[in-house]
Amino acid sequence: MTCANEHLGEVKIKRGIFQGDALSPLLFVIALIPLTSVLKTTKHGYEFAKNGEKINHLLYMDDLKLYAKNEKELDSLVQTVRVFSKDIGMDFGIEKCSMLIMKRGKKTKSDGIKLPDNIVIKSLKEGEGYKYLGILQIDEVQEKEMKRIVGNEYKRRVRKILETKLNGGNIIKGINTWAIPVLRYSAAFLNWTKTELQVMDRRTRKLLTMHNGLHPRSDVERVYIPRKDGGRGLMCVEDTVKQANIGLERYVKESKERLIVAARGDNENADIEIGNDFKRRTQQERKTKWKEKMLHGQFLRHTEELADKDQWLWLTDGTLKRETESLIMAAQEQALRTNLVKAKIDKSQEDSRCRMCGKADESINHLLSECSKMAQKEYKRRHDWMGKKIHWEVCRNYGLETKAKWYEHEPQAVCENEEYKILWDFSIQTDHVIEARRPDMIIVEKKGNKCQIIDFAVPYDTRVDEKEKEKIQKYQDLARELKKLWNKNVKVIPVIIGALGTTPSRLRKRLKEIGINTKIVELQKTVLLHSARILRKVLEI
Repeated sequence: MTCANEHLGEVKIKRGIFQGDALSPLLFVIALIPLTSVLKTTKHGYEFAKNGEKINHLLYMDDLKLYAKNEKELDSLVQTVRVFSKDIGMDFGIEKCSMLIMKRGKKTKSDGIKLPDNIVIKSLKEGEGYKYLGILQIDEVQEKEMKRIVGNEYKRRVRKILETKLNGGNIIKGINTWAIPVLRYSAAFLNWTKTELQVMDRRTRKLLTMHNGLHPRSDVERVYIPRKDGGRGLMCVEDTVKQANIGLERYVKESKERLIVAARGDNENADIEIGNDFKRRTQQERKTKWKEKMLHGQFLRHTEELADKDQWLWLTDGTLKRETESLIMAAQEQALRTNLVKAKIDKSQEDSRCRMCGKADESINHLLSECSKMAQKEYKRRHDWMGKKIHWEVCRNYGLETKAKWYEHEPQAVCENEEYKILWDFSIQTDHVIEARRPDMIIVEKKGNKCQIIDFAVPYDTRVDEKEKEKIQKYQDLARELKKLWNKNVKVIPVIIGALGTTPSRLRKRLKEIGINTKIVELQKTVLLHSARILRKVLEI
């Protein structure tokens, strides 16, 4: 056994296999193939019809169910299993074993089956059931009780996950991988109604809201859309159960197993939708509904053509806190109660103007990019932090001295070595009067002929493309002047990210031109954290 390439010692496996190992179920099944072969050679079993198919056992890992036409045959099958188990060193879990005798569809009393050492496999008592592969049953699945058990276990797991300090992405992954499978596993055995499944979906969203993982006015459709498409990525209970049933129906339809073919009957040619097709169709329907909503879909409609595939990287990364993730998405959906929303939608008597500047209507757009009271402090802080990240990357890439962590870095007005000079927020002296002569950053290649004017901006998301063009145009006069003064090829490179995370289609190319390996998602998160700070401060949430 090793850990971090260090040899810790030897583990001698004398018996059994490790529980929880992904290979364990397969090895267990392989080990018990001889048992199923022995049982099949016996003439005992239950016939579905005269001279029809016969079955005498169901087996998966250590869960075994035996069938026989009478008590004597059942005893014989049990003894066969007992002898085989003894030979391979496997013990009966007597406390989990039980016996059920049915005659003409009614349960009858029995003294049980006696084993050596006065051990008895007892018959089920009146009203008592047993579990096979986790499903409670007697002569049939105890649907009402199983629904209660499964529903409670699902809610318990969701609560457990939400009580942790996991970030937004891992909260959703936790629910999808630990809570949802409880319902998926039982989908084929329990006849869930549409109403019951919708109730569970509502309870899940309510629990998310109670634990600050979902804004109460957030769009419902978006919760179940994949993160790569701008949603939260939560698996819908109703869809999960439907998809599981589709998969089972398709398996039954295509199976060549004799017993399944016999039970299938006239449904063999039934047309069944493929599970993946159902999933893609429902996802597309949800995205369309979200996009078409007047307020909730406004952000998607206005940015879809401007942004590229990197727009939702901050969501697929999933490392923001659940509260921040929820707040940003609510802001995109115009779900936050700004003064404008209160006045125009809630029809309250409040003034719709901004509580900070009092000049314009208080919309999300205004609060994040247009309020004059916040321009020199909050907006500048957000702008500078994004620039700080890029300046740190440039310094590190060009061999200039810098801090180990980017957020500890403080850009200096001039940083240089033998090959490069980097100017930060530096006013350039020119021969002609040029208004825009103080860009955020200039990178000068001393021994080469390249010079880059870099300027940052965090506009509202619907204006990222417009702002990019504006920045390029703004510094053309300075670029021409520097070309004359320094005899270098000068290029203007704008770095633009929307206040709510939208990235223009050329951003990746821009960063590559600067020559840095900054991940776009890191810049997005820097901007989003500061935008969330602004919203919390102003709206007091």
